[in-house]
Amino acid sequence: MEMVAQPPVSRALVPGTELLRAQWLAERIADMGISWGTADSRVSGTLWWCMAASSLVDPLVAAIAADEPPFDPALEHITLEMRPDGGVERVLPEPHGYRIAAHLLALGSAATSGAAIPPVQEGAADPMTVAVDEPGSCAAVTESCCTAASVGHSLRHTLSRVIPVVAEVSGAGVASLWAIVADAIGNRALDIGAEEAGARLARDVAGRLPVPRFQDVGGRTFVRRISCCLVFEVPGCTMCTSCPKRPAAEREVLLAEVAARG
Repeated sequence: MEMVAQPPVSRALVPGTELLRAQWLAERIADMGISWGTADSRVSGTLWWCMAASSLVDPLVAAIAADEPPFDPALEHITLEMRPDGGVERVLPEPHGYRIAAHLLALGSAATSGAAIPPVQEGAADPMTVAVDEPGSCAAVTESCCTAASVGHSLRHTLSRVIPVVAEVSGAGVASLWAIVADAIGNRALDIGAEEAGARLARDVAGRLPVPRFQDVGGRTFVRRISCCLVFEVPGCTMCTSCPKRPAAEREVLLAEVAARG
């Protein structure tokens, strides 16, 4: 989606579990509506989720593309950096979040190879030894968590908890919110030239999440979107160039023009 410039970011930090509080979420979506000049909660909620989903998956896609262990995206293990307009600017892991995922991946690798199980760093007193057993954590989601797909399973659990609340307070459809996540993963992967990393994360999440699709137009790769941000319903805004609601032929022409401009 094509976004206009927004106000400078705020350094306000809130725990990830705030995403489950309907009242808090409704207030943030209302703030987004004020910023964009729309009183339609379905529109402001969809715009809000486009930004939040992108912030959530961005560091995960980057880590997978770099073959590095991403953090555990369970709500109990993340902090949200909030914008003045109610949007989520960044998703930050708890200090030990990366080590949780790294240890889980190491456990999965050892279990597969038959090697000795690697010890938790810094002994049993390490907060990681508690966090991996907390309800909602990666380890609590599924017995197969300690594999390379553990982060995908944890992300699916997070999305399955948050999306119904976003749908409830905004009126946006659940399926459309899942589709937005797929496109967000695709766009973040495309930004760093790692389309397969995005597809891999989506496959690991599975469930209701579609795998992002890509298309080449005019020698340039674009995400073949399956979601609409509804920005064209905001007064004074127009439909995105790549919007799936455009007729296919019209969209191809517009994307070709973008490709030609480099």
